[in-house]
Amino acid sequence: MRIDVADLKKSPGESIEVELSSHLPDLEFQGEKLSFDGPARVFAEISNTGRALIVKGKVTGALKVLCGRCLEPFSLPLEVQLSEVYYPADDEDFPAVDPSAEEAQEWIPFTGNVLDITPEVLKSILLEMPMRFLCREECRGLCSFCGQNLNRATCTCEREEIDPRLSVLKEIFKN
Repeated sequence: MRIDVADLKKSPGESIEVELSSHLPDLEFQGEKLSFDGPARVFAEISNTGRALIVKGKVTGALKVLCGRCLEPFSLPLEVQLSEVYYPADDEDFPAVDPSAEEAQEWIPFTGNVLDITPEVLKSILLEMPMRFLCREECRGLCSFCGQNLNRATCTCEREEIDPRLSVLKEIFKN
């Protein structure tokens, strides 16, 4: 996701609105490769403060994931906020920014007239990922004995679930 900022760099105090759509590379999350279900979209405003370019907006899209309960694939919709500050690493039009200054420690350097926001878009998505993917809140998961997907059918397992640590108590109650 690349944005031409040549004109904006010459106009301190100005801002532009952009809408981008692009296929993003796969993400690595908790040891799994996750791919996007179609293109991701970015709606953002880019402002020139005179010292830096501020990018604020939102990212929407969907990821192909597996449910953490039933292991069925589904499309997880995403909508995350994007807020980054870019400073030109070596440009005469902008005052020099000391990267060690407290305010600039999280700023992102760029060169030329094009911002590539793809790494920050991916970072923003990763930061907003849920700990566990669920196809729906009421997902019943899999039977722990036979593996039947309990969302599709009930299993016919005959089982008496007893915690093995408490099996001694079962013997006491038999007497």
